[in-house]
Amino acid sequence: MPGNTLRKRLTGLALGLALLLGLAVRLYDLTDPPLDFHPTRQLRGAITARYLYYRWNPKATPEEKAWAARLYRRLAPFEPPVLDALVALTYLVLGREVLWVGRVYASAFWVLGALGTYTLARRWMPPWPALAGTLYLLFHPFAIRAGRSFQPDPLMVALLVWTVYAWARWAEEGTRGWSIAASALSAATVMVKGFALFPVTLTALVLAGVRFSPKKLVRTWQVWAMLLPTGLGLLGYYGLYRGLLTTYTGQWTLPMLKFWLSPVFYVHWGHTVIEWLGGGWLLAALLGYALFAPGGTYLAVAGGWAVGYGLYALSVPYQTMTHNYYHLLLMPWMALGMAGLAAVLAPLLAKRPRWAQGLVVLAVLAATVYGSAEAIREMRMKDYRAEPAFWQNLVARLPEGRYIGLLQDFGFRLNYFGGRTMALWPSTGVLELRRLRGNPVDMWRLFQERTQGYDYFLVTAMGQWERQPELREILTRHYPVVLEGDGYIVFDLRHPKQPPEPAETKE
Repeated sequence: MPGNTLRKRLTGLALGLALLLGLAVRLYDLTDPPLDFHPTRQLRGAITARYLYYRWNPKATPEEKAWAARLYRRLAPFEPPVLDALVALTYLVLGREVLWVGRVYASAFWVLGALGTYTLARRWMPPWPALAGTLYLLFHPFAIRAGRSFQPDPLMVALLVWTVYAWARWAEEGTRGWSIAASALSAATVMVKGFALFPVTLTALVLAGVRFSPKKLVRTWQVWAMLLPTGLGLLGYYGLYRGLLTTYTGQWTLPMLKFWLSPVFYVHWGHTVIEWLGGGWLLAALLGYALFAPGGTYLAVAGGWAVGYGLYALSVPYQTMTHNYYHLLLMPWMALGMAGLAAVLAPLLAKRPRWAQGLVVLAVLAATVYGSAEAIREMRMKDYRAEPAFWQNLVARLPEGRYIGLLQDFGFRLNYFGGRTMALWPSTGVLELRRLRGNPVDMWRLFQERTQGYDYFLVTAMGQWERQPELREILTRHYPVVLEGDGYIVFDLRHPKQPPEPAETKE
């Protein structure tokens, strides 16, 4: 008995220390603006939080409220602003905008998800193997960078883990409390980000099939009642209120289904997972699921979650190939598989000498230290603290007039840091999407259409500027530069220095 108590205390101490260190490493360089990881997505959250802050702030002037609302209206509607609202409420408590608050919440949610992964793994295995898998979620370099980003995904991943836990407990015990928890958490997860519908629903149905058997599942009203709030929330917000079920699928799913028939899609999909989540770790997870089979619910979670992830990835083929954070919800699944492999290896390790066990512990510690150090190295590669001043100074220097611009991050840096919006010239990625959707690009015709009625053309995305030689030729040949500096060029569209020739309207 004393030995068991000591082991429990050591496990609890190790888990608590790992969670604290996992949180601490995500708060490194806390006050640097959130431009280190998918800045478009993070600045969207910052702009929304600022809008809500001024909207709810009784001390804000009508001019401030109108300014924040005008900037916010340039954002296309996505998921409910759950994290953004939480950040805005914190701004109200602090009495001002504090941009790094979003990073704190995201980091805390990710760590909460890691705790949920450990708790879920403990349903089937001893503490130390469960902890071994959880360390992957806490200290993998990609998990650190993505798990601190100001966007809904860290909260969605955390809720997904606890949702699966609630469904697993209900499948094993069948109590009313766990059925209510599973239903509520499922609805909350999908509301935070609609794509979670796939792993939530598939995992829930497979676990329900374990409890009732697949034949009885169809006729069991309780399961469908538990999933009803999820369906109503999805249809209510994403369907009726925002209309995203039709507009988003019309833009990002249906035109991209042709990728299903292309081997290149599956190569890119696999490459993205291997590059960012780790090919070796994925192999370890697969081995864990293959070798460790403690009971039906473990394999049900493995199968339901994997199939749900696969369907989700197929529903957005373009993002599956190009957006690494779209694969975050696979990481807890991999952690559970790695925990299973550790559970298989643990009895073998127990038979080895003390020095061999010590080497394994050192190897695990070295992996966690390396992951943290690599993530910190990536964070230190660039400092973004000069960005706010750059955009504020640029806005102050711009001549009066109507603008269209080739800007970073869909103009969100100008929006948030400069407090201004303008029409956008499409990036190379947007132009490529037009081609993929069957809309060929006539650059000169597009230029005439997009710039009609505007006085100036602002360029700040210099990388995009280099990758669009046709646009560069049109502007430099026909329009004078009225303002230029380090990182920006302003062309005068009102006074062309050389009128366009009719031949230039050709393809």
